[in-house]
Amino acid sequence: MTPPVAPDASPEQFPLPPGRSGLPVLGETLAYLRSSRAFTEARRQQYGNVFRTQLFGSPAVLLLGPEAVQWIFAGEGKYLTNRWTPGVRKLLGARCLSLIEGSEHLERRRLLAPHFSYATMRQFVPAIESLARRHFERWAAQPGDFTLWEGMRGLAFEIALTLIFGQDSADTSLLLHHFQRWTKGLFSPLTVDLPFTTFGKAMASKKVMLDYLERVVSERQKLAEQPPDLLGSLLNTRDDAGQPLARELIIDELQLLLFAGHDTTVTATSNLMLQLAQHPDVLQRGREAVASVEEPLSLDGLRSVPYVAQLIHEGMRLIPPIGGAFRTTTKDVVFQGFRIPKGWVVPVSITSAHAGPEWPNPNQFDPNRFAPNQPEQKKAGMYLPFGGGPRICLGQHFAMVEMSVMLVLLLKHYTWELTPGQDLTYTRIPFPRPKSGIQLRMRPLASATP
Repeated sequence: MTPPVAPDASPEQFPLPPGRSGLPVLGETLAYLRSSRAFTEARRQQYGNVFRTQLFGSPAVLLLGPEAVQWIFAGEGKYLTNRWTPGVRKLLGARCLSLIEGSEHLERRRLLAPHFSYATMRQFVPAIESLARRHFERWAAQPGDFTLWEGMRGLAFEIALTLIFGQDSADTSLLLHHFQRWTKGLFSPLTVDLPFTTFGKAMASKKVMLDYLERVVSERQKLAEQPPDLLGSLLNTRDDAGQPLARELIIDELQLLLFAGHDTTVTATSNLMLQLAQHPDVLQRGREAVASVEEPLSLDGLRSVPYVAQLIHEGMRLIPPIGGAFRTTTKDVVFQGFRIPKGWVVPVSITSAHAGPEWPNPNQFDPNRFAPNQPEQKKAGMYLPFGGGPRICLGQHFAMVEMSVMLVLLLKHYTWELTPGQDLTYTRIPFPRPKSGIQLRMRPLASATP
């Protein structure tokens, strides 16, 4: 029970939330990393929806429930600021959208948002479909099992390159090799830039990627007319003074787009395929839903099958591609009668929001939650796979269109079976994936045995 405090009292007069700090320096970080969901739920039962702890060397307060999530997102630039790990800050471009703050962040989003609208995605559907068909045919032609995660990474990366560079011939193998080394460094706990460390290799790969992007942008700037791809859009963008974006800024944004347009899509689509393999009744309903979709695919055709979106949304609710994010208080604030001091960490727990008591049977895979006549997912703060507030993912429409194209093709033309005996235990850092990488055998649907 929170002690009564006058409504007009200063933050210093309010109590700290209940909780504990754990071990010196480490705090409760290890328990949180083992399973943020189990960690959060155990403390919710003990302390309620507001409690303190110590994570990653800093005091932290976890705020649970839809109202808390909305309060966190509303605090951007007012009483909370974005917080990234040292590895992310060193490896992402310093001027990219994710790292800038305040009015600069809002202005950059205003400039970039038109290029990521849902209507803009119409032009990319044919390219996504062509690439997905080619990869799926190759997977199905393999005589034995294959690792879905690796196959999906190659497909998603090639789609991201096509979105950014259009029909220009990018060196896919070179970029994918260095991209994978670079992303490993983003979440490395040891940010020591030495040649033999994960982080050092990531820094070296960052240089190779930036040099490559520098050459591509330099060549594209020489064109009198830009092709209709994202790089062309960035090169055509003008600020309020009529000036183009600086080349360094464009390169930073391209690097961010490669990251944002890849791993989350790989995670969401691969985990959804696993869920469908484990729920044949849902899989069959999906097949029936897409049976009448005309090909080649179109944006209107995808929109005509709401069950496809239901499958994707429920997959991301059950296993969020990104489990959470972190904010830091910029001043002493009060939430639900408790003081949160300046400089404390405030995690945004997407995993907890998607499994909170507001969801009936949250551990069950049930796409009907997202049927048009179901209101439960409509409440703000309950479902946030793309984040929320001023930092909601700019590429969410592209991600939904990309996953929809893949899913329609898979449901209409292929069947897949999980390899028996594989380890489907999940690791959660940096993205939730089964330890086996999902071993499966895929075949054209027409050749599948009854």
